[in-house]
Amino acid sequence: MSTYIKGLDKVLFNMNIQYGEMKKKTLKGLIEAAIVIRRDMEDTPPLIPISTGGGNLRASYFSEAGYDEAGNPRVLLGFTASYAWYVHEMIGEDVNFNRPGSGPKFLEASLKRNADKVYQILLENAKGGL
Repeated sequence: MSTYIKGLDKVLFNMNIQYGEMKKKTLKGLIEAAIVIRRDMEDTPPLIPISTGGGNLRASYFSEAGYDEAGNPRVLLGFTASYAWYVHEMIGEDVNFNRPGSGPKFLEASLKRNADKVYQILLENAKGGL
């Protein structure tokens, strides 16, 4: 004797559609979160340092949104300037940054400062996919 649940295939089909929509909404949330981080590094110290030669480090910021190999949403963000890591880690060094309010750990500080905001953005977007 076998058991058959009528309509189960339709339920599973609809669940897969909703799961796909949730992934799209989550990616949207990750993009919004990356924007919040970028803006925060411009508005709240420590700001992204700018050298006398211009704003190469600042201009090298990037964010790349997409899906990983498993199909999960992800956003990669950072700086492409080859010296970005060095400037970011200049803790305790006697450095006179040219931009007032700028300093080391500018990315890390923004990520920590905005953790709750990022969580809320992701939560609100993911809920929209259910």
